[in-house]
Amino acid sequence: MTNKILKKLLDGNKEYIDAKRNHLGDISKEIREKTHHYGQKPFACIICCSDSRVIPEKIFMVGIGSIFVIRIAGNVLDNYGLGSVEYAIHHLNTKLIMVLGHTKCGAVTSAIHKETGEYVSYLLKEIEDAIDGEEDITKASMKNVMHTVSKVKSLLPKNDDSYSVVGAIYHILSGKVEIL
Repeated sequence: MTNKILKKLLDGNKEYIDAKRNHLGDISKEIREKTHHYGQKPFACIICCSDSRVIPEKIFMVGIGSIFVIRIAGNVLDNYGLGSVEYAIHHLNTKLIMVLGHTKCGAVTSAIHKETGEYVSYLLKEIEDAIDGEEDITKASMKNVMHTVSKVKSLLPKNDDSYSVVGAIYHILSGKVEIL
């Protein structure tokens, strides 16, 4: 079973290597070479959930080097995640940071239902604090996004309004991104 899954991944990688463009944008050998030699210059940093239905490169139809993506269940940020955002801001000069939550978020649902686990409890505690007792999953997801937005705002350079942090919700059913 796992051999078939691994083969599927590797077959997809072969297709990717030979592709010039796809519906997402430039994924060619040339853009891989350019970003290899000259580095990345993403125009946005997206902090989102690890949910397999939430794929920022596809949601925003972009190719290689366009967005700097930080993914973790529940789109929460610990010190490592904050360090990644800080890197995007100060080293990559990424001006727009988006915290992208989504509908039907399993991590938010788990936090609402007070589920536990050895390591997942770290995520759920952060989400529980953010949602403050909200039981509607979509409203709780929005509150969770805005909690992360407030953390990210503390990383922005002082007295420089060229940077922006926005919160958004991706609606899994429609595919629409709603800015909060």
